Amino acid sequence: MGGTETGARRMHPAGMLLSVLSYIKNTFFIILFLFVFRAGSEAVWVIVLKIAFLALTAVSLVTLVPAWWRKTYRIEDDSVKVDSGIFVRKHRSIPFRRVQNVNRQVPAALKLLGLTSLTLETGAGGEESSIKFDAVTKTEAARIEAALDGYRSRRANAEETKPDDVQIPANVDGETTAFQDMVSSIPEKRIIHFTPSTKDIVKASFLSFSFIALIPVVATVYKNADDFFDLDGRAKGIFSALSGSSLLLVAVIAAFVLFAMVFGMVRTWLKYGKYEISSDDDRIYIRRGVFSEQALSVRKKNVQAVEIVETPLKRVLGMAEAKLITVGSFGEGLEDINSLYPYLPRKRALEIISELLPDIEVEEEMDRLPKAALAVKMMRVPWLALAGSIALFIWKPEFRFVPDWWVLAAVLFAGTWLLRLFDYRNTRYLISGPLVQFRKGGIWRTTFITKREKVIEAEVSQSRLQKVFGVASIKTVNRAKPVHHQDLDDVPAASAAEFNRWYTGRTPELIPVELEG
Repeated sequence: MGGTETGARRMHPAGMLLSVLSYIKNTFFIILFLFVFRAGSEAVWVIVLKIAFLALTAVSLVTLVPAWWRKTYRIEDDSVKVDSGIFVRKHRSIPFRRVQNVNRQVPAALKLLGLTSLTLETGAGGEESSIKFDAVTKTEAARIEAALDGYRSRRANAEETKPDDVQIPANVDGETTAFQDMVSSIPEKRIIHFTPSTKDIVKASFLSFSFIALIPVVATVYKNADDFFDLDGRAKGIFSALSGSSLLLVAVIAAFVLFAMVFGMVRTWLKYGKYEISSDDDRIYIRRGVFSEQALSVRKKNVQAVEIVETPLKRVLGMAEAKLITVGSFGEGLEDINSLYPYLPRKRALEIISELLPDIEVEEEMDRLPKAALAVKMMRVPWLALAGSIALFIWKPEFRFVPDWWVLAAVLFAGTWLLRLFDYRNTRYLISGPLVQFRKGGIWRTTFITKREKVIEAEVSQSRLQKVFGVASIKTVNRAKPVHHQDLDDVPAASAAEFNRWYTGRTPELIPVELEG
């Protein structure tokens, strides 16, 4: 890895290879269209586009080396500084106190070279939301993470020691000996909570329907290949042969199903084959990926809430997906890495939550909504069913086996009210000590748990209809990116007032809202 005389460092040169691969990926269809499908075209607009594309490509390639050379970074005691720009210099400084999550991504190209990429995520938005080290050695990535952990350890102990008048000597490399001692003293005690077995991978491949992904792949290959070969004509002959032999047709279908299953299992294995959930006293670690590795490191104190999602199929199979709602974002390609393996048995998912976050306990016994809540739900205007019925009345479809429009409209209304009934029967809530827990959803059920200290805003509202029946709506707002809103409708007015007192209990000077019960 390159260094400079001023102590600043450069990314690994392999980062330029990633830039080239990314450019090819982003312009693949342009290349395919201009230089494959229109290879022999003499149209003026095609020639102009080819020249413009080649010119843009040449400029991009020529500026790769200067851009890499001019981008440097420095890891200091309390911040990371990045300087970039070939002609117009840009200077960024991100204090370690703003870093919320640490993400690692190891694309296959970097893995072959023994390198990794590292992203420091903050709670900010836009371009300032993160600093990404596109290509660094694993040793350098560990050094950056150690600097961040060292800062946090010093900050945690600052109130006890506060050696304001002590000068920390620096070594010849510009790094303080105190920093080196702190890094060397950081414990590496991780507890592994979950790694999937082969049975788990096979189960996940079916539950995720990964085998279905083969269909669009085959369709895309067929469409592109048909431009060069007369596949339509050959396909007609193949279909004719298959229709003439039932045994051959069954064999082909069985072979395709088997291949799709293998494809799905391989696709799932590539994503979850090396999946691991672990933790230490301060952080939660999630790692996944076989060829292209991804890793998330999030501080436990940054976990704002936990969300448990149960789809209809998972409910039937007794499974659930637990998600961590945290401060900051996870970067491109890591949007779903906050999920604690989405194909766990529900009981095991709850156990892992308790192991990772001992102060959060999911309760099974919760309060149900009053019968007045069902009346309110049924009396609300079913706007979607109403709009659908108006569309059916105007369109009046006349297809074979399709009933009259008024029958379809009746089904829409009946389905809407049936879903509201399911939602009423499944909705639960609990306010217990520092925790609040919501569960809602008729067919697709979601359970939400958060602590009072993590709620940045609480809201209690009551419409005229709710006031008549003595119910109200409550809502929590948690720090996340984007900000996470969680609401629950039609709880008893007394429970809503209790929720309001529960939240204002952390700030006594706030005046509770009085509701009409």
